[in-house]
Amino acid sequence: MRRAWPFAALSLAASPLSAKEAQWPSGIYGNVRMSAETGDLGGLEARFYDRGGKHMVEYVLCEGWCNETTIAELRRDGEEFAFDGVVYYFTDGERTPETQHIRLRPKGRTFVATIGTGEDGWKIGTIKPAKEAFGLAVARGEEEAAGHAPD
Repeated sequence: MRRAWPFAALSLAASPLSAKEAQWPSGIYGNVRMSAETGDLGGLEARFYDRGGKHMVEYVLCEGWCNETTIAELRRDGEEFAFDGVVYYFTDGERTPETQHIRLRPKGRTFVATIGTGEDGWKIGTIKPAKEAFGLAVARGEEEAAGHAPD
């Protein structure tokens, strides 16, 4: 009986239940700010929710302004969360798609957000819980004015 105890304790410690996984985010998180000098908007804002049993995110990455929201499926990637969204830019009068790879590393009640992968990645900043949408509201207004909305 004594020899079985260390094995039982070891197997319990190695069980998946002992590893504390970060909870799936829900609600609105962001760090969108307006420049006092230029009036430009910059930062990331995301709304996390469930749809049909899937974890989803509606987000906007504001670079000068918050133009368009994107909806993507949120996935767990190790200790982090990740999602890929397609945004569109106008280049020489043509609408050009670009895939954004965004990662969220839990840090207390916040997330450290990065975009890109490997050496091409850069830190967006820390997104914090928000009581209401700011960047998403601006982008939705832009979409409404343009006569389209995200899928």
